[in-house]
Amino acid sequence: MSRALVSKSAPAGFDATVCGLFNLVAGEGHALPVAALTCLADGGQTDSAYIMRADPVHLRADQACLRLFEATTFSIDAEEARALVAAFNDFYPGRGWRLDALRPQRWYLSMATAPEISTVPPEHIAGQDIDTSLPGGAQSREWHALLNEVQMLFHAHPVNAARDQRGEPAINSIWPWGGGCLPGELKPSIARVFTDHPLPMGLAQLAGISRRQVPPDGKSLLAELEAGVNLVIIDVLDRPSRYGDVDVWADGIRVLEQDWFGPLRLMLEQGRITSLDIYPVNGNRFSVTRQRLKYFWKRTRAFTQSCHRVSPHPDEKC
Repeated sequence: MSRALVSKSAPAGFDATVCGLFNLVAGEGHALPVAALTCLADGGQTDSAYIMRADPVHLRADQACLRLFEATTFSIDAEEARALVAAFNDFYPGRGWRLDALRPQRWYLSMATAPEISTVPPEHIAGQDIDTSLPGGAQSREWHALLNEVQMLFHAHPVNAARDQRGEPAINSIWPWGGGCLPGELKPSIARVFTDHPLPMGLAQLAGISRRQVPPDGKSLLAELEAGVNLVIIDVLDRPSRYGDVDVWADGIRVLEQDWFGPLRLMLEQGRITSLDIYPVNGNRFSVTRQRLKYFWKRTRAFTQSCHRVSPHPDEKC
């Protein structure tokens, strides 16, 4: 990393970085249509509807606030998701809305027109107070009231009564975010995408780019590369960064160094790949070529030393 050329890339954040690599940028005053893209990846109907993520969350009362915990922090099966979604749809029959649980952890709210609200992705407030991140905009009061209704609806639902008996956290609300319509044709300069994440999966599908699962390590990746730019999404640091799990984060860093950056550096030295760009989703890009590896006067540093802070931070995940 010490021999890489550091430059500015897309705005900070996973969604903005990945969409930027596909030449998709949010217009002024608009959010990226994350929900429509992940809905496409999950096999949902995207046609012309406005689609918003309405993911199941656990809101935990903590003294004077409510803290948000995403579905990555608790278990939820398909039957529970279907039951809660059905209760929502029965409770709001006349609004022209449709809530679907295409995956137990990813729910989608389809509506005919876009609501006049601004939203915050749940990963931005993971484990934090929701108060300042509730929907804003002209219809904010209506949506705050709606979320209160959903909390009461889900609180009384048999699914949560059974979860309480098992000692599991209640699925006591939804979190709206990422709304938009599916964008038009994308023409990125990417030959193949390696990912299991729904956002780049949806982007690749929309762009007609081949998608593969992420190989176990950099050495295995070599056999699957196509000519041109190959995009590999590795999000092993994502969840521990959000929730401040330093031990898991440090283990993830060691995995990246041992299984990925070590083999990739060797491939560069051998000329088996021509260049490597690393996007730590903090707004920077680290670019290294075989030629730059020869800059012997630059002190070699471990990947963990290439960030300003070694401890995880929401906006600097390395």
